[in-house]
Amino acid sequence: MDKDWIAYSECVWQCRSNNESSHQTIGSSQAFSVNMASMNEPASTTASTTHQSQTEARTTSSMPNITQHSLDHNPDIFTIICCNDSFQIALDHSTIATLLRVCKRVRPLLSSKVPRFHSWWRNVGLWRPNGSLRFALTPSEQIALSLHCEYEGIADRSWLDNQADQGNATALFFLAWIHQIDLDSQQSVNKPKREAICQQIIFYLEKAAQADHPMAQYDLAGCYRNGLGVDQDPTKAVDMFRSLAECGIPQAQVALGGCYENGEGVDQDYDTAIEWYSKAADQGSEDGRLHIVFLRGWFSFIGHGVEQSDADAFNRWHEVSTNSTNPVLKPIATHMVGWMHYLGRGTVQDKPKGVNIIRENRSDEFPLGESESLAANWADINSDSPALRKFLGMCQFGSDHEWLCKHLVAVCLIHGFGTRQDQEKAAGIFEQLANEGHSVSQLWIGRCYSFGKGVSKNDEKAFEWWSKSANQGNSYGQWMVGCCYYSEYGVTRDHTEATEWFRKSAELGNRYGQNMLGDCYKNGCGVTKDIDTAVFWLRKAAEQGFENAIYKLRQLDQWL
Repeated sequence: MDKDWIAYSECVWQCRSNNESSHQTIGSSQAFSVNMASMNEPASTTASTTHQSQTEARTTSSMPNITQHSLDHNPDIFTIICCNDSFQIALDHSTIATLLRVCKRVRPLLSSKVPRFHSWWRNVGLWRPNGSLRFALTPSEQIALSLHCEYEGIADRSWLDNQADQGNATALFFLAWIHQIDLDSQQSVNKPKREAICQQIIFYLEKAAQADHPMAQYDLAGCYRNGLGVDQDPTKAVDMFRSLAECGIPQAQVALGGCYENGEGVDQDYDTAIEWYSKAADQGSEDGRLHIVFLRGWFSFIGHGVEQSDADAFNRWHEVSTNSTNPVLKPIATHMVGWMHYLGRGTVQDKPKGVNIIRENRSDEFPLGESESLAANWADINSDSPALRKFLGMCQFGSDHEWLCKHLVAVCLIHGFGTRQDQEKAAGIFEQLANEGHSVSQLWIGRCYSFGKGVSKNDEKAFEWWSKSANQGNSYGQWMVGCCYYSEYGVTRDHTEATEWFRKSAELGNRYGQNMLGDCYKNGCGVTKDIDTAVFWLRKAAEQGFENAIYKLRQLDQWL
């Protein structure tokens, strides 16, 4: 056994020696080629036979085949060596990644402590309800950390801190993400403490990046791109992404494509952006492929370099909305799909469906829901999220060719979404489009006049614009005309007339109109009081999530 142990150990350390020599002679870009294999490992704890055969096929002839080192005649020795604690504790991450690539038998033999590591995950709150880690670690990284995890069932990080102090790149990267998750979970943390945690995250990422951990380098580049914990430096971010992208890392190729698409740190160049997205897509990156689909959807919508086609734009945006998990692309594509249904562009018109899509798509990161977009209500927040910045940029890109793009730019300006609030500029755009006959813009300029946003307050002008919108069949314009007659706003009070406008809006499925019509029947305002009819319309609004209607139904004991 001693002879076999020596032969096997020499082989393993020769693998490590080869890797270290590569680092010294070629530099960091070659170091990435070792770590890139770990980036391409599946995030799950079981690797597919196909993936293993592909990675084995990529192994160079210079890499030793450990299965041929005096072990073929006695597989029990192989098992004994791999399960030996002293042997395991001597392995670093790059050696483990190498072993996983060259011999499929190694993984289960080195994974005995992974369940204990997973148990520790749960105790420190890193486990999602669906049983996955809150961020991805490759199988080799999980094994490498599990070999040093000494505390099963105890939320103690000292073993991880110890590994980080010894320069373990995976441990440093892991700690950076643990601190990020802690920060995200602390909603009320004060500014000095938040800044201190951010600095700690940057410290760990920088240390891991210096140790050639590619995902740490990727995340650090993202920090420079967005100014998170460091001074924003798009040029430095581009340089870092490019180094990783040229080594074939798909995530970095997508990020570099995004920099070219948005003109961040480089001159804007859509063709170069698509080139980098294509490199990622060619490696099987669905995110890279969908970035291309998303961008070409906008090209089709505004006729940029291709024939204008609503149908092609709709189909591409629908594909991204359905298949993407990207937190920036998905909500934008979904929002545009909603508009296409609402306007009947590229698909059969279905206003209720379009409204529902836009309503359900609303989130803190993309707060353009029904109220903020279609109903022309003021948002109570300003937001500069990446999704809103991207959305505004795409709308600006198309604003010279497509009225809807110009309208949505004004919506962002009036709210301060993705940009500084500029109500005067927004009102000017709304009025221009309103004069061209677009009912959604007529609704918005009416709102501007009613509240004096970007224009002088003028109730009569507000009523005039809302009437024009209502007469084109805009259900929100009809609701607002009803409100004007109901409250004597820019016109003489007339509850009967108000009820008729509310009815028109309600019959088109508008929950605002349904709520007001139900209220009229509830109170006998403009119509004969009729609780059953009131409940009917209030329930219609409540079923669309209208809180005020739910409240009224509860008053009538008609809502559980």
